[in-house]
Amino acid sequence: MDIKERKQQFLQCRANRQPGTPTRFYLDAYLAHLNESPMLREAYAFNAFWSNVELEVYPEELIVGVVKTKEPIRFYYGCGTYVEDTDIATPEELEAVRRNSYKFAPPEVFTEQEIVSINACASTSTGFGGHAALDFERVVGIGLDGYRSDINHFAKEYGTPKQDFYKAMNIVLDGIVALINRLAALTTGDVAASLHHIASKPPETFHQALQLVWILHYLNDFDSFGRFDRYLLPFYLKETDPSRAKVLLVDFWLKIEDVEQIQNMTIGGGEYSELTLLCLDVTRELAFKGPNLCLRVTPNIPANIMNAAMDCLATGIGLPALYNDGVYTQSLTNSGIPADIAENHCFAGCSQVMIPGRSNFANDIGLINVGKILEITLYDGYDPRTNRQVGPQTGKDFSCFDDFYNAFMRQLEYACVLQADIHNKELPYRASCEGYALRTLFTRGCLQSATGMMAGGAEFNNVQLELIGITNAADSLYAVKKAVFEDNFISFAKLAETLRDNWGIAEQSAEGLSLQRYFRALPKFGNDHKDVDSLRTEITEFLYKRLNSEPGPFGGIYVPGEVIFVAHEYCGVVTGATPDGRADGEVLADSAGAGHGCSTQGPTALMNSVLTLPMQEYLLTSVVLNMRFLPGFFNDAVSRQGISLLIQSYFAQGGMQLQINVCDSETLKNAQKNPENYQDLVVRVGGYSDYFVRLSKTLQDEIIGRAAYSH
Repeated sequence: MDIKERKQQFLQCRANRQPGTPTRFYLDAYLAHLNESPMLREAYAFNAFWSNVELEVYPEELIVGVVKTKEPIRFYYGCGTYVEDTDIATPEELEAVRRNSYKFAPPEVFTEQEIVSINACASTSTGFGGHAALDFERVVGIGLDGYRSDINHFAKEYGTPKQDFYKAMNIVLDGIVALINRLAALTTGDVAASLHHIASKPPETFHQALQLVWILHYLNDFDSFGRFDRYLLPFYLKETDPSRAKVLLVDFWLKIEDVEQIQNMTIGGGEYSELTLLCLDVTRELAFKGPNLCLRVTPNIPANIMNAAMDCLATGIGLPALYNDGVYTQSLTNSGIPADIAENHCFAGCSQVMIPGRSNFANDIGLINVGKILEITLYDGYDPRTNRQVGPQTGKDFSCFDDFYNAFMRQLEYACVLQADIHNKELPYRASCEGYALRTLFTRGCLQSATGMMAGGAEFNNVQLELIGITNAADSLYAVKKAVFEDNFISFAKLAETLRDNWGIAEQSAEGLSLQRYFRALPKFGNDHKDVDSLRTEITEFLYKRLNSEPGPFGGIYVPGEVIFVAHEYCGVVTGATPDGRADGEVLADSAGAGHGCSTQGPTALMNSVLTLPMQEYLLTSVVLNMRFLPGFFNDAVSRQGISLLIQSYFAQGGMQLQINVCDSETLKNAQKNPENYQDLVVRVGGYSDYFVRLSKTLQDEIIGRAAYSH
């Protein structure tokens, strides 16, 4: 069967699938062990669920592992034990779970000032549990029995005081083995044989290794695969039939597509191989939204790998995203991580960097809405939306630009301190409620220290957060400097009043709308404008440096980045009109790029602006730059060579990350009007790809409005 037929067969099977009946295996075990430690309680619940939940196997599959139903009370790494309102549990049972689980830290954990900031979405918490790549390299190396030996070894070493911890690890492992054996009982032939083998022994074949990786990835809520082509390469090289290897990989990709989740997969780096190339080819041929493929790019990347990446991007799916290998490795090394470990970095979620199987970086748990910080600076630290004093009082009127700028920087300083204070309380609170038992078992350092992954047990711990709207703040600062203090076009007080009235949009005020057009037309970041770029760089460097100086609750530091996901939409909703010409509630700037519709001088100018940012001096998650090219230009051989050289030049000058959309606005507009005809249209959003028709209209409009380059 060729790849198109297999894809169609899969799509038809998925369309005909019926949901299972909700069950409560996790809930019953959880409630039965409420008096146990969070780690042990969770381990019992995992084991009960994996040992009893209905499984589904399809006869055409070579890689298996699907749970037929999701329970309404279950574990999800993003929040811990997740509680839905459901008839399957009594109100008393639901309340018992809520009392003992995390979900989000209660108000009493924080100070009043912290709660005010969180509610204003200024310096805030997402409540997200962070991403993690399990230690797949060690898993496929020693197998599940190897982990059993590790557990028992350290249990003897620690003795009685830590027996509950190691008991929990064995219970988790028992549940995984039970699930594998249950899958084996539902299958036949090579599939059953592979499952029987990996239930105890390390994998020996490519099929067995893929199957074990898939099951653990599934149980880890479909997070990150880590360096997929590196740890699977020894098994791939044992496969004597290249066509079978591709068939297995296609089936693996179909399992990924079957899941509605961002599933990050890192390939390339210092080691490029036939498997790297095959991952790119299968991604291109299937043209799904995932896996969220990340290609680590080195200066000596082989031409065939780069060409395959460009072929894949030409389909318009926005995959792979491109990562400057040396910048990430160096930043991790500079932070104190040994070079050989730093070199093995991977990505998770959208574009967050981590050390697979050895780190907990609490990715995406924090967020500073810099656009919001700029807004409240206009009103003496007061937020008109929540009617609360969110930041310090720094003045309502200013006689010169420096006074306004210094007021803004004082607000930023306050936001950075608040950000660390919030998470230095929130993370230990989460660890007191949730065990994260599966991740603990497969993260190095945890078994050795008898400490949960969420409680600081990993070898490397940091706290990663995202900065949203820095570009809007820089554009706004420049606008105030130019219009108010240099050209005397409008007074500061009058501008603040106009912004609070949202440019008079509600009343269709001619004066307000004229002012908005004037401010929109002022120079913007992303166009190689020295003065605006300088402001953007100053703000950015302050934030990067200041946050890197804050110690995390379990060691490590605070690690900022500019990876929007969809945060520029909801952060924009809570941010009033700003002096860059943005209206109240309008989407904020896309990651590290230009403001919405503000990149007007071409791709080189955009890159030159972003290259002014200090991406090599600090430990960062990622600094994402989205670009869009028209299909005709991208698919022309000469033009494509030019784009390839542009990418290489950007990375040679220190650019960190690139993600490329290849689509035209007309197609996107047609898809918006007639979504039924564009169900398989994939676009790059902010660190991940998704089906265009599934996005909100705000995000669709933002993508349509991105500059589309043809030269």
